[in-house]
Amino acid sequence: MAFDYDLFVIGGGSGGVRAARVAAAEGVRVALAEEDRYGGTCVIRGCVPKKLMVYASEFPQAFDLARAYGWSVT
Repeated sequence: MAFDYDLFVIGGGSGGVRAARVAAAEGVRVALAEEDRYGGTCVIRGCVPKKLMVYASEFPQAFDLARAYGWSVT
């Protein structure tokens, strides 16, 4: 089995995955190596989960505002 690639990407974080996808879309033969799960720190346990928690923490204020306008929130 031959392992012939034009590009070998180390790291399956958001940058590595993007680089691999863009290159592959241009017809480049790409291999991507990742030690753990694809997505990297930002997607798995950093920015994205934090943003979801911040968004969810704003629900009580949004519900209070909706009730102030006379909406029923259940």
